[in-house]
Amino acid sequence: MTASAKTDATFASVIDPELVRKLDELCYPKSVAIIGASEQFIKWGSMLTANLIHGGFAGAVYPIHPKAKTILGRTAYPTLQACPGPVDLAFITVPKEKVLPSIDECAAVGVKNLVIVTSGFSETGAAGAELEREVVAKARAAGMRLLGPNTMGMISTRQKLCMTGSVATPLAGGISMISQSGNLGAQVMMWAEEQDVGVNKFFGSGNEADLTCTDLLAYLGQDDSTTAILAYLEGVDNGQRFLRVAHDVALRKPIVLLKSGRTDEGARAAASHTGALSGSNEIWRGAMRQAGVILVKHPMDLIDGAAGLENLPMPEGNRVCVITLGGGWGVVATDLCNEYSLTLPSLPADIIAKLDGILPSFWSRSNPVDLVGQVDPVLYSTALELAMQSPAFDAVITLGLIGSSSFAYEIAEAAHSIAPETVSDETLTQFAGIRDSFEMMFRKDIARMVKQYGKPVVNVSLDKRHNRVILPVDGGEKIVAFNTPEKAVRVLAGMTLYQWWRKQNLKRG
Repeated sequence: MTASAKTDATFASVIDPELVRKLDELCYPKSVAIIGASEQFIKWGSMLTANLIHGGFAGAVYPIHPKAKTILGRTAYPTLQACPGPVDLAFITVPKEKVLPSIDECAAVGVKNLVIVTSGFSETGAAGAELEREVVAKARAAGMRLLGPNTMGMISTRQKLCMTGSVATPLAGGISMISQSGNLGAQVMMWAEEQDVGVNKFFGSGNEADLTCTDLLAYLGQDDSTTAILAYLEGVDNGQRFLRVAHDVALRKPIVLLKSGRTDEGARAAASHTGALSGSNEIWRGAMRQAGVILVKHPMDLIDGAAGLENLPMPEGNRVCVITLGGGWGVVATDLCNEYSLTLPSLPADIIAKLDGILPSFWSRSNPVDLVGQVDPVLYSTALELAMQSPAFDAVITLGLIGSSSFAYEIAEAAHSIAPETVSDETLTQFAGIRDSFEMMFRKDIARMVKQYGKPVVNVSLDKRHNRVILPVDGGEKIVAFNTPEKAVRVLAGMTLYQWWRKQNLKRG
């Protein structure tokens, strides 16, 4: 049996086909109603309506308002019954006292699923929890599944369904996310848009009164359009089920998880936020490692991890070659690699011999490969290709090579600002052109080698002009570049550990 067949067979035991069908309906509706739509921009009904239209949703949009004739240029309807066509998905943003009647109305017209943005339920105490149970019972009795309540919303980029409390319309891609915090999740989606990280789906799970983070994880695990999963969690109610699902999903695709409530104070904050039970952090971390989950500590680590997973091949082992423009960064990277269980093998004799012919006599002759400040993209590509070709290494980290072509331009620019007669406008423009052509030349070589040799190259950039993790290359390719060595090492280490775990578990069958 192939590895793929093994993972499919294992995963089939944890996925409910009916859940998949309902979540497909949720993610790919042909019509959406916003109950509580408004033109008052501080209200949820306005934000969601605006984001849905702004995101380019091609289906029917039905703003529901008892009095308004139009909302944001779209015809408004006093009730769901007044809508001219069927409603697949309803977003409910009315006050909590009106949620139950709204569900009755949804049931009456055959709405398939609900997203309840309204808060004031189990996160507020016993009375809110009782109301929440009534909401779920009424929705389930009518055949509807619901996301929330107390959710920031959801995104399904392939359907151009972008409905969160922030204007986030990320590029379509393979990364999906589950977040128990709406505002943190929405912020990650905004970062994804800013960094050109391709997103597939986003779920703000809210109070998880019906659809839980475990349900959503299982769904994304079988979703072929999702290549990797990000998650921000504050706690889970059924830890054993979550662990089993996470393990079986991780056999198919990587999961990057940020767990809050790691301290006593954080756990109390999580309980007051969504009512989540956090549990022992050490037990949680140990269980997640056994399940093959990549654990991170900071929100931006989710985007860094997504950039690596979406744009780089998995390393086959933990042997790294570090190529650095200067010695200091090489020393820092060596320490970081050792701390994160990445090894730096000795440089093979054939590579040393070849680099002896093109580097000054005082170069390091070791790993890290110190290029002693030589600003030369041809040299960079030569050194990189030697490392990529070598069976001694599974991955390469470059430090300071990306962006180094800006040095000459910046010196010329400084001279131009001080004494314009020494560096003309024309000369400055020529420097800029050389900088950009050198930079793109090296980027193209990196992209080619990653594809040719099937090994990841993780870069650390010196370029002050860009603050992006994903850098474009002529021809539509992309490379990954971080702004610090620790980010590069953390991402590579997470990918390496995950790949090792997956191989070991597939061997066990």
